[in-house]
Amino acid sequence: MDSLTVTFEDYGIEAPAEAGESILEIAERAGVGIASYCGGQGTCQQCQVVVTSGEVQPKDEARWQQEIAEGGTKVLACQSLVSEDIAVKIPIRSRAGDFTVRGIEPLTGKLVDLGRFGPLTPLTRQFALSLAHPTRDDTISDLQRLRRALLDEDAELEPITIDLAVLRELPQALRENDFEVAVAVSDNGPTRKIAAVRPPAAADSSLGIAIDVGTSTVAVELVDLDSGQIVGGAIRRNGQIAYGEDVISRIVWTQQGPDRLQRMHQAIIDTLNELLSYLYEEHNVESKQVIAASVAGNATMINFLLRIDASPIRRTPHTPPATEMPVVTAEQLRLDIHPQAAVCVCHPAVSGFVGGDITAGVVATGMHKADELSLLIDVGTNGEIVVGNKDWLMCASCSAGPAFEGVGVEAAMPATAGAVTRFRYDGDEDAVEYESVAGQSPRGICGSGLVEMIASLAEIEVIDRTGNINSDFPSERICERNDELGFTLFWPDETARDEPIIIYQHDIENLLRSKAAVLAGITVLLNKLDLATTDVEQMYLAGAFGAGLDVDKAVAIGLLPDIPRERLEVVGNSALAGAYLTLMSRQARQQAQETVSAMTYLDLSSDTDFMDEFIASNFIPHTDLSRFPSVDM
Repeated sequence: MDSLTVTFEDYGIEAPAEAGESILEIAERAGVGIASYCGGQGTCQQCQVVVTSGEVQPKDEARWQQEIAEGGTKVLACQSLVSEDIAVKIPIRSRAGDFTVRGIEPLTGKLVDLGRFGPLTPLTRQFALSLAHPTRDDTISDLQRLRRALLDEDAELEPITIDLAVLRELPQALRENDFEVAVAVSDNGPTRKIAAVRPPAAADSSLGIAIDVGTSTVAVELVDLDSGQIVGGAIRRNGQIAYGEDVISRIVWTQQGPDRLQRMHQAIIDTLNELLSYLYEEHNVESKQVIAASVAGNATMINFLLRIDASPIRRTPHTPPATEMPVVTAEQLRLDIHPQAAVCVCHPAVSGFVGGDITAGVVATGMHKADELSLLIDVGTNGEIVVGNKDWLMCASCSAGPAFEGVGVEAAMPATAGAVTRFRYDGDEDAVEYESVAGQSPRGICGSGLVEMIASLAEIEVIDRTGNINSDFPSERICERNDELGFTLFWPDETARDEPIIIYQHDIENLLRSKAAVLAGITVLLNKLDLATTDVEQMYLAGAFGAGLDVDKAVAIGLLPDIPRERLEVVGNSALAGAYLTLMSRQARQQAQETVSAMTYLDLSSDTDFMDEFIASNFIPHTDLSRFPSVDM
């Protein structure tokens, strides 16, 4: 195939390409983020780029769009194939957001309190051993000698096995170090495994990583295994976003070519390795010092991480290939930590749509050990819900759609630089008050800002309870496009996009459908148990979206049930907290296994009660205002 070059002018990147590749595929490989929420199907229309030099060919005539734009030709990146050298500009609205790695503050507080799990028993423990030298009277094998020394340290390590790769290195490792060695032992389940035999100095530094593989973002924390101290953390957008914004579109994408699953797998490995590289540089750490990894994530993300076909999840009855995953080595995944480090998905999934990230959240909040009735809500592309206490747990998933994560809403974007996080419209002054990430001029509006925007516009009746824009509202911000009403959130000179940021009627409808799905899921799950929201004694709101949410505004639009605010706790990234706990505690790992066995899954996808409640919840806040006594409508 001919070797070509695509120049991404906005980034100063010249990317190699092969004839017949799409602009989107080339951008993905070059690390250039182009918004694409449909997995390259040409349906979301988000990946519009301007070809400033050269020509491209259509991938699918039926979906081909080409129009003259300022400075070149506007096309859809996913439907445009290269056949010659070209140059491309990416409009700000078509950029997928910042894929830069950034540091995060270590998790603190109740969620990562190891005291409730007893002594530290990390996933991989390191032992500094001084072995007896072989003699004529002591001729047992090197492996037996090593086992004997380990069991002298901790008799509970039995039974213990060893990887072939480690066994091959064992004779030389013992003799080069005069039988003084640091031995790493993985401790997950009934069998322990010798994962590494290294020079004695290695025992001075035992590190592990806790990982949350989210659909939108991936977070990693570097942990001292001896003390449990979180050394540092980092977060980055999931590189798989280039193949689709939600799990279903990504699964569809993997089915369209023989190498697609491998590429999806590689995207998450590359994302993780970038995060690790950042942490190593920030904290002066070498990759071989990291000897364990605990991973939490939804069922699809975990399948992609382990390069397992996830297609059964999107097909009725939505069964995952497995709910419990084998422990693998970093070498098998090409994860940039010690090659023989154990990589453990310590939190099993409950179903195809209630994954190990939710199990991790249950363990982190401790609701599975509490007397009180608790409710855990994690709002993302799906809304996952768990209700129960120490005696029982029931869970469900509702397809909330990714509107609050920036998909299907033209003005929306992820919570990266320039994203509006706080929003209030003053109708008397016809002015907007806002806050944005990094204090930058608005590029778009993220999930928390969208909630506040809907609440603010509803409060002064720019939109009515059905979400319809009031065309008679006295403001020049009311506009129209193709017979559809819109409301201008920011004027062109206020934005970083050099164009207005507008919320349209269809955007509001998408947002109301998303919030309705979450509320309906909560209501139906409680109804099936003959419970009301007033019976809930503790509600946990988890996830990145929840962390920035104004709870009162979320209740005002009917995203969350109206319960006394003192019962509601925003807990942030409970999946990452759960991964940390299982990294550091055998008891936490056992509880994760026990918890998933105790959780009963309720399938809402074909439940008529859910559909009825969903329709009733498509109002602000609901058709039945008596359910929202604190909301003044």
